[in-house]
Amino acid sequence: MQNTALKIITILAVLLALLLAAFSYGLVQSQYREDANKQLLLDFFDFEGSGEERMEQFLAEDYIQHNPRFLAMDEFTGASGNRAWVEARLEARARGGIPLVDLGGIRLRDPVIVMAEDDLVTAIYKGDLPDPDNPGETYEAFAFETFRVQDGKFTEHWDQVTLEAGWMDVD
Repeated sequence: MQNTALKIITILAVLLALLLAAFSYGLVQSQYREDANKQLLLDFFDFEGSGEERMEQFLAEDYIQHNPRFLAMDEFTGASGNRAWVEARLEARARGGIPLVDLGGIRLRDPVIVMAEDDLVTAIYKGDLPDPDNPGETYEAFAFETFRVQDGKFTEHWDQVTLEAGWMDVD
């Protein structure tokens, strides 16, 4: 009887240890994936190659874009997926340099915050914009970029870019 109880306790202790090890491994894997996703975002905005090269390296074939300015260019190009990202940029340039990302002067470099959770990664950027109520003064403003990552590539993108009247007009 005592021998059987000892065997049961030993088996339960081993099972508990295995369960804890599996849980810890999952946490480490999750942290590793989130860190890799953060680095992917930083690398995307630091990349200095062509749009075509950037697309190949960072965007999944079925990439989904939620930036309304890029989506408006898709109506002209008829492109979809990661090709739409490249074609929208080319179309905007061909139309005289239509701004697809207009953040009022906030540069998408050197984020002040980069965070990841599961398959999402977000960068927040800071800039000083002219204060419309106080000429000559500025105020802090922030912009964000969020991506969904799968298999080391971006599959979906969100930002705060909006459409204003005349946004397609080039001076």
